[in-house]
Amino acid sequence: MITRLLALRCVLHEEENMSLELKNIAKSFSNTASSAKETLKDISLTVNDGEFVCIVGPSGCGKSTLLNIVAGLDAPTAGEFFVNGKKVTGPGADRVMMFQEHALYPWLNVIDNVRFGMKLAGVAKEEQNRRAEKYLKMVKLWEFRSYRIHEISGGMKQRTALARALCLNSPILLMDEPFSALDKQTTNKLRSDLEQIWEETQKTVLFVTHSVEEAVFLADRVVVLSDNPGCIKEIFDISLPRPRQIDSAEFLSTRHQILSCVEKEVEKFAKEEYDQ
Repeated sequence: MITRLLALRCVLHEEENMSLELKNIAKSFSNTASSAKETLKDISLTVNDGEFVCIVGPSGCGKSTLLNIVAGLDAPTAGEFFVNGKKVTGPGADRVMMFQEHALYPWLNVIDNVRFGMKLAGVAKEEQNRRAEKYLKMVKLWEFRSYRIHEISGGMKQRTALARALCLNSPILLMDEPFSALDKQTTNKLRSDLEQIWEETQKTVLFVTHSVEEAVFLADRVVVLSDNPGCIKEIFDISLPRPRQIDSAEFLSTRHQILSCVEKEVEKFAKEEYDQ
């Protein structure tokens, strides 16, 4: 079983973890000059240092919008959020985003893609090389460091993107459905690897997924968003021991409980949409 010890955290951390606090976040998008659609409403949530929190909910409920707000890529219509007590109004080095699409540069090889963000951030070349080696070994791609992007699989591309994100040493990692485009076998392997990497680095992770199974496998807590507009319907504490067995009775029971909560929202949305 993977152990999470405070002493291990202190040894492994290169930078201190940070907590996120969202207060009454709302987001509306204009439909016409005189009307707006409310996508998010009154989202208040605290993500603690080193915690892994997954967000699930019906399609279109604002999961990715919320993550973009936390990343500083979008601004809330109302509300505010804080990192370690300091109000945030835009992107910052304390947060790094990993998207569903790997967004790698095809003209660069694996290691140069991983170095790219560090180069932009002004990291010294020697330090770039040290971090690139460390994290490519962590995601099991060191032997493929000279490969071009078109020469590696989809799962390896996501590993490269993860290594690039980890190299920036941001204490908060934001992940928007990073495995959703991959086959089941690759996804299962990457979930397991991500859990081990998180245990080793102890980063604070906010992870958006459409898969309840994935959320139960990875998360300390699962946040279920409702639809129309998205707001927090329920938060589930996941106390299952790690590493988690997806076919265990306890896992299946927890998965069913959360899935039922999400499905009720889908049914509610369908009724409101078509029962006019």
